[in-house]
Amino acid sequence: MATILIIGAGENIGLSTAKRFANAGYKVALASRTKPAATAHKHFVFDASQPSSVPSLFAEVTSSVGPPSVVVYNAADRIATEDPLGLSLDDFQQTMAINSTSGFVAAKEAVKSWTQTGTKGTFIFTGNKLNVISYPSVLAFGMGKSAAASLIRSAALGYKEKGYKFYYVDERTDTGDPVALDRNGEAHAEHFINLAESVEQGPWLQTFVKGKGYKAFNDIHE
Repeated sequence: MATILIIGAGENIGLSTAKRFANAGYKVALASRTKPAATAHKHFVFDASQPSSVPSLFAEVTSSVGPPSVVVYNAADRIATEDPLGLSLDDFQQTMAINSTSGFVAAKEAVKSWTQTGTKGTFIFTGNKLNVISYPSVLAFGMGKSAAASLIRSAALGYKEKGYKFYYVDERTDTGDPVALDRNGEAHAEHFINLAESVEQGPWLQTFVKGKGYKAFNDIHE
């Protein structure tokens, strides 16, 4: 039985993903600072602002649930400031750790596990449109998402021959606008499982529309 590890397991996308994959027969491991209220799945206390703790998380999950063949990195940190450069250094380092650095370490640990187990795994990063547009009030949030998108693009290319799949998933409206805070957990979960169960690497940038699936938008660096 395959295992999915969901890092940043909140009430919306996290639990919807857990439910969808569990219904498909996966064992589920959830990782977040606090355990979601309505879940019976195995939970691991994890703080994404501490990238050095990621290897220990993977070791614990592998030992008590199983080596994850699917990893969803859903952790995020958004701090808004009126001045684009008004974020303190401590807050900047924290948001970058959560939005990109811990994702980088999680991808390394996923590849390490897949190499050891001979698994052709899938790594999914929950993104948004900030890799191609800018909102000055959340400069650091956009920097983190842009870094993560670069990570996913490079990993998808670099590990394609090994059969490891990497995706940056971004829900949009039908016209290509960001859904912002109106993200649909069930739609994400359905898109995630389709990516996990596909054999070949698809487009690394997975823009999708609820109820319609993948849809490409010609908006690179608007």
